[in-house]
Amino acid sequence: LERYRVDDAVDAIAVHGGSGAWGTLAVALFGQSSLLGTGLSPISQLLVQFLGIGVCFFWAFGVSYWLLRGINRWFPLRVSAEAEDIGLNYAEHKAKTDAYELLKIMDEHARTKDLSLRVPVDHFTEVGHIATRYNQVMNSLEDYAKRLETFNTQLEARVQSRTMELAQANANLQQLDRLKDEFLANTSHELRTPLNGIIGIAESLIDGITGKLSQATRENLSLIVVSGRRLSNLINDILDFSTLRQHAITLQPKSIALRELADIVLALSEGLVRHRPLQLVNGITNDLPPVQADENRLQQILHNLIGNAVKFTESGTITISAAVSEAAPEKKMVITVADTGMGIPAEKLTRIFESFEQADGSISRQYGGTGLGLAITRQLVESHDGNIWVESSVGVGSQFHFTLPLATSTDVAAIDTPVLSEPFHLSTLEPLATDPINLDLANSDHVLSPTAVTEVDEADQRFKILIVDDEPVNLRVLQNHLALENYAIAQATSGKDVFQIIERGFQPDLILLDVMMPHMTGYEVTRRLREKFSPNELPILMLTAKNQVTDLIEGLETGANDYLAKPVAKNELLARIKTHLRVSQLSVAYSRFVPHEFLQLLEKDSILDVNLGDQTQQEMSVLFADIRNFTALSEQMTPAENFRFINDYLSHMEPAIVENGGFIDKYIGDAIMALFPGDADNALQAAITMLRNLDAYNRDRIAKGYFSVYNGIGINFGPMMLGTVGGPSHMDSTVISDTVNLAARIEELTKQYEVPLLISRDTLIRLQNPDNYAYRLVDRVKVRGRTEPVSIFEVFNADPDALRNKKLQLKTVFETALARLNLKEYGAALQGFETCLEEIPEDVVSIRHRDFCRQQLRELGKSAPWKDIQRRSD
Repeated sequence: LERYRVDDAVDAIAVHGGSGAWGTLAVALFGQSSLLGTGLSPISQLLVQFLGIGVCFFWAFGVSYWLLRGINRWFPLRVSAEAEDIGLNYAEHKAKTDAYELLKIMDEHARTKDLSLRVPVDHFTEVGHIATRYNQVMNSLEDYAKRLETFNTQLEARVQSRTMELAQANANLQQLDRLKDEFLANTSHELRTPLNGIIGIAESLIDGITGKLSQATRENLSLIVVSGRRLSNLINDILDFSTLRQHAITLQPKSIALRELADIVLALSEGLVRHRPLQLVNGITNDLPPVQADENRLQQILHNLIGNAVKFTESGTITISAAVSEAAPEKKMVITVADTGMGIPAEKLTRIFESFEQADGSISRQYGGTGLGLAITRQLVESHDGNIWVESSVGVGSQFHFTLPLATSTDVAAIDTPVLSEPFHLSTLEPLATDPINLDLANSDHVLSPTAVTEVDEADQRFKILIVDDEPVNLRVLQNHLALENYAIAQATSGKDVFQIIERGFQPDLILLDVMMPHMTGYEVTRRLREKFSPNELPILMLTAKNQVTDLIEGLETGANDYLAKPVAKNELLARIKTHLRVSQLSVAYSRFVPHEFLQLLEKDSILDVNLGDQTQQEMSVLFADIRNFTALSEQMTPAENFRFINDYLSHMEPAIVENGGFIDKYIGDAIMALFPGDADNALQAAITMLRNLDAYNRDRIAKGYFSVYNGIGINFGPMMLGTVGGPSHMDSTVISDTVNLAARIEELTKQYEVPLLISRDTLIRLQNPDNYAYRLVDRVKVRGRTEPVSIFEVFNADPDALRNKKLQLKTVFETALARLNLKEYGAALQGFETCLEEIPEDVVSIRHRDFCRQQLRELGKSAPWKDIQRRSD
């Protein structure tokens, strides 16, 4: 067919008809009759087939052939060669396009992973068949993906639910862990409180607080002290272990010289050796570099290792040695504690640093202990980025090695020579006392009233100490310790009692304060006390069973000077008390030269913080006071009498200033310059009190046969600069301002007007309520250094009652006359002043104004200045 291009309808029918006829005849000629199932013989079957072929031939060539040829003549049924080529090209192009679209969709699937994409299907092409199968595969994948997504969602929900369960379980475990830590801390506090009483009472008895005791009694009391401290050390071990396990320890690393620290540790450990033939040897050489470590914790590590060695060594030596190791990536110091003791079996070496493990269980019964010493030591070493290991041979001895980092080059210049630090957790070797102790505190005659205050005579120069604790036993312990040092003591059992005792007039030099008290903790008491007293004025030593770092930090941040953990060692307590009292007394001595208020204005905590040139600007009142005619008075006295007189006089003036919120900036001979940071009323009240004190002082002097003393006081209010002036070797605190200069000028005017107290207009308008004071305008004058006139007022509250009442009655008449004078109405002014003098003939102010008016009336146009005073009208 391809050879003859038989591809149109006409030729195809003939060709296919011939082929069909031959096929039919072939069946008849060569087919098996039995299989045909017609029942005819081959000849009959062939005739039948010829009949069929004939009929078909007739219709094909007799009818259809000629009909189709006729139609083809008028309507061509066969396409042209050009159209055929176009059709073939289109078919080929469509097949390639369908294949390209299929590949494009597949590429989109690979890129986007979108399983919802499908390929368009043409069911009559091979590509369409492929697309159909591809879409079927994608349908299966999409269904699988959906099922997988549903499974993942369910799985995530289950994981999230399980995670929440695990988180809740973890939170519950953490809560239990916190409760455990709180239990340990609370148990520690509850145990330390009675331990402090047991140890303190026993120590005070040994020291002879109740009288001399027999040697046997002293030895028994010593056993009580040793047993109590041993129990305290066991409690500390448990708390240290808990803190280290929680990684809550805070190190303070610094450069440390090993040999000196080892000397201290060995000296403290001598008491553990007792009478055994055992020698403690420091084998650390002086040429070793320093290490970088926390000094207190390093001492604890060495104490634990040496104490452990002492337990297992009956005789021989215990040696501390050290060497620099080059094996590690960086140089480290390897420290070794070696003993010649019983040694540790090999099977025990791997477990010796585990918690609650001991090489020999009988050790805990013989010497005591919790089995935590080496576990704590390991964690302390590891917290320093070091390692610890042990080498031991039974019957030969043991060597404990641990490493520490070397000090950096920047730290070597600041090597600290170790000093005796806080008491460490040394488990002593004495056996525990077995006899029960019964102390009936409730019925003891020695338990003092919680609010009992030791009466102190005002002339008593002993230091006054207030002890505060809610436990009567602790109060007794502290009282016994302090009584031996001859301190004056007051006691309180609560924070409320502290403030009541101070309000009743007992001003302590130092407070020993318990932290855990009902209603108001020691922290709260300290905060309230610091609102009134600075750390230098009133040292506060906190005594508590809470000895964690956070407790120490909180105590110091609230304002405490020091912090001691119970049970308190008596000698350490007394030493710290003496140190803080000494520092406080130095501060008090310094304050006599540089007032605390001056430091506060400069925002300094101590005189040590003050530098040359420190300054601040403030608005405040300044008061000048001076003895009139002191030069003439001093000529009548010897130098020694002059000093006694001035000190006596100033001692009567100073309290009025301090009680009214002021402080003395300086004494200038017999003169006083005082500053008042508060409102102007404080300065004015102080001045009035000073005049009344002077009146009482004069009455006493007259009774003793001495002459009276008179002074003048001037007050001004305004801005001023406070600071330090001087040179490198000497400086002084001072106040520089025009406000100060004017106050001094006003004080000088008291001599001219012969009145004891004058104030400026700025001071008057700063008073909270001027009507509470008896005052009058004296004059408007120009003073040296000022170009503008200044209004000055007399305050006469300290005058005798009769004189004060008359001045108040004539105040309007006097001030009206003064106004007439300033208006140059001399006649009317003169009349007013004469009216005042009729009632108060001794009023010098009215006398001077009257004389001035008379002079002006006689010599109009002429001025009559009074020394440094010039009237504005002139």
